[in-house]
Amino acid sequence: MDLSGKTALVTGSSSGIGRGIALAFAQHGANVVITGRNQERIAQVVREAEASGGTAVGLSADVASFGEVQAMVEQARAALGPIDILVNNAGVFTTRPLHDMTEAEWDDMLAVDLKSVFNCTRAVINDMRASGWGRIVCITGLVGNVGYANTAHVAAAKAGVHGFVRALAREVIDAGITVNAITPGLIDTPILAGISEAQMAVFTQEIPAGRIGTVEEITAATVYFSSDAAAYTTGQILNISGGGVI
Repeated sequence: MDLSGKTALVTGSSSGIGRGIALAFAQHGANVVITGRNQERIAQVVREAEASGGTAVGLSADVASFGEVQAMVEQARAALGPIDILVNNAGVFTTRPLHDMTEAEWDDMLAVDLKSVFNCTRAVINDMRASGWGRIVCITGLVGNVGYANTAHVAAAKAGVHGFVRALAREVIDAGITVNAITPGLIDTPILAGISEAQMAVFTQEIPAGRIGTVEEITAATVYFSSDAAAYTTGQILNISGGGVI
């Protein structure tokens, strides 16, 4: 997939799946905006992207803040030009039974996992409309498809993103913009470092594929959604979970 000449903004790309996506974009020729909260990690991913032959800049913003996102996109535009590809990957995950959940916990989850998708998309959509080409990919989670106990706030946010994707896809396809989502299952990222081998064995037994997924399996789908090859694919919620949810 050739992404040469395209500029991609990947939120939450200083580690994990976001990092993998950003590096894959750089390898396919895109200019990449690396974002996150940890400046040292951002700088490291920028170096990795440049080492693979790509052009990258690192920027930091609170994606839950409309003003900060607008300022970040303006900086990105000044450095690399208008955003052609947006990957809404930033998110948080916590568990709490509803009867113990505070209003702040509910609000924080929806701000980071749902409102941020509006903030980032709103900040780039006019440039995409003006150019007649754009790709928006949202990385969500299986909890938005099926729901799990103690994750009502997460499920509400992720399901909200799925509704956003389906609605916006219809709204902007005539402007050459596609909007899709990917719902990863259990993926091998640093977030799993604290899980014991015994617990991991329990998790993998519940996955028909018999293993957890790789970052590369998520990045491959994201690159496809972000390419010219996916011009006729929009409004889709792609489940990549090894059969964990069918």
